[in-house]
Order: sequence, then C-alpha cells, then structure tokens
Amino acid sequence: MIDFFLAVLFSLIGSFIGIITGLLPGLHTNNIAILMIFISSIISNEFAIYLCILIISAAIAHTFLNIIPSTFIGAPDEDKALIALPAHSMVMEGRGYEAVEISAYSSLLSVIICMILLYPFKFILTSPLNLYYTIEKVVPWILICISILVIFTNKNFLSALLIFFISGLLGLAVWDMSSSFLIKSSPIFPALTGLFGLPALIYSYKTDIPEQLVESKKRDLSKRAICEGAVAGGIVSILPGISSAIATTIVMTIKKERSNEEVISILSATNTATSFFVIIALFIILKARSGFAIAIKELIYIERWEGIIFPYPLNLFMIAVIISAIFSYFATIYIGKKIAINISKISYKLILKISLLIIIVMVIISNGPVGLLILLTSSLIGILCLELRVRRSVCMGFLMIPVIISLL
Repeated sequence: MIDFFLAVLFSLIGSFIGIITGLLPGLHTNNIAILMIFISSIISNEFAIYLCILIISAAIAHTFLNIIPSTFIGAPDEDKALIALPAHSMVMEGRGYEAVEISAYSSLLSVIICMILLYPFKFILTSPLNLYYTIEKVVPWILICISILVIFTNKNFLSALLIFFISGLLGLAVWDMSSSFLIKSSPIFPALTGLFGLPALIYSYKTDIPEQLVESKKRDLSKRAICEGAVAGGIVSILPGISSAIATTIVMTIKKERSNEEVISILSATNTATSFFVIIALFIILKARSGFAIAIKELIYIERWEGIIFPYPLNLFMIAVIISAIFSYFATIYIGKKIAINISKISYKLILKISLLIIIVMVIISNGPVGLLILLTSSLIGILCLELRVRRSVCMGFLMIPVIISLL
C-alpha cells in the first residue's frame, strides 16, 4: 500500500515539474533526469524507483504543456517543431485556445490508444513475430523515400531541394556540437526555433492578434489522425535517432492535404506516444531511446518483459503515466485558457517583443553565444523558406539528413 501511495505522490510531483519544463522553452525533462541521477547518489537505493516515477511523470506532462509556448510564443522544442506553424495560424484566427484544447485532447486520447496497443507492440517486436531487427535495418531507406516525397511534392521543388539541403548542412554542423551553457541543453532548441518559430513571428509583426475564443465545446477531431500519431510514436520509440517530428513528417507525407487541426492532433499524439512507448521499449528490447530512459536505466535494474504480466517497476510506471496524463490534460486546458483570455488585451507588437526576448534569454541560458549564432543562422533559413514559398516541412532536412547518414 505504501508503494502505491508513494507512486501517486511522486507522479504528482513529477507532473508539476513537467508542467514547468513544458512552459519554459529550452528546458527539457532530460535536465530533470540528470538531476535525479545526482540525487540518487546521496539517498537510499530503495527510493530510486520513485525518482524514476518522477522522471516519467515529468516526461509525460512535458508533452502536454509544451503546446502552449509553441502556440502563443512561437518557441517550439524538438518534438513540437512542426506544430508551431498551424498553432500560430490558429492564434491569428482567434483560435489559439482551440489549438491548445485539440493538442491536450489528442495527447490524452493517445495515452488510451497506447494502452490498447501495449500487447500488440510487444508481440510485434518479440515473440512470435520478432520484427525489431528487420524494422531497424530498413529505417534509413524509408527516410530517404520520405525525404524525396517531402521535396518533390512542392510545386517549386528546386527551391525545396535547396532549403532541405541547407537545413541538412546546419543539422550536420550542430549534430554532435556541445553548446550547453548555464544548463545542459542541445543546440537543436535554437536551431528549430529559428527554422520554425521566429520567421512566423517576424512575418506577423504588422498584424494585430484578434480576441481569442475560449469556448469549450466538443471538437470533431479525426480519431484516425490520433491513431496514426500513436502508431508513429510506437515506431519512433524503438529506433535510434528518430524524433517525433520526423515521425510526424512521415505521417504527413502519406496524406498531403492536412488541416491545421489534423496536424496538431497527429503531432501531439505522436509526441506523447513516443514518451509512452520509450518506457515500454526499455522493458521489451532493453534499449534506452531517449534521455529520460537512459536515466531510468542508470537508476534501476531493468527486468526484461518476457510473459504477459508486467515486471513490477512497469506496473508503477503505468500508474505514473495515467496520473500524469489526466493531471496534465486539465492543467493544459486551464493554463491555455488563462493565456488565451488575456493575450489579446496586450499589444501584439509588445507580445512579439516579449516572445523574442524570452527566446533570446532562454537560448543564452541554454546554449550561450553559440546558441545565438545557431538561432540567427536557422532563422535566415526559415525566412528564405517563406520567401521562396515552399512548405516549411522541408526544413526537417535539419533532422533527417544527419539521421540518415548516421544510420547508413
């Protein structure tokens, strides 16, 4: 009974921490995971599993809350890069809260779908199908095909090829770069903010933000899109180097015309499902495919999930996921509504200046002067993409080219 009580307590603490990291651009749950490893060295080993629960809860909560800075500030993290564009468009239509609500609902439904897919996921990767190593071998070729589709589905495919190639060169330049400054961080944050966030803010500088509608009503969302996102998240969780953003690019390429609502649903579902299945993959294939999973592997012994019944730690981790998902859903709705109600009362030019200041400060804290240089370079690429009128998804060359090269 005490185990259950402590699991709930640490799940709530982790959820609060995930809310904070989700709302602050550049701050990631990997930073929390590193802190937990340090704490584990000075406390009893018996509490290590509860530190893992805290990390997992924070990771799940982060996937819910990071829609808010992506929507209202235009500062996406790696997993929400593509969402900044449709979400910002909805803000300019007075539908920013709707974007947040769609994202929160999609993430929550994604957790439910992931629970349903738990056993199929296990049976596909291990006995009886044992497809894990087959899937791993064909990934680079799938990414090459997707890259070709992303480029040549643009009307101006030569310009798209140019942007894809330049973005990829930037990705190769910063891929293994150590640019942490005051906190441990990746150069991916300033790069993706420049590619996807800042250009949209700059181009909307002369417009005024309309009053935001905050009516809560039943949304007619595509359940199929959310299912696609959940499945994509499962695939991402077992493959090295593949992010939620790349998985979303793959799903988006399958069907060329997507509404803003569908894009937000797919990416939010993929983002949350990836964090969910990373936990499961840790117990099935004993591979850590994210920073927080590496921390968990450092903190406790991972028992392979062989039969039908979960290993004991996985039982507690699933409790943490459920508690964090429910808590984070309501937190996202509440905070998103408060921001939407008040944001139109402030001059939009002032909001843009504040957003730009927040981004620059977070980049300096995370990556220092090198981060500012990356931010400037990537912003110029993002602006060039807008000027050449090609789809912004070609900027995903930043992630796809380095991943393809690393896997070949």
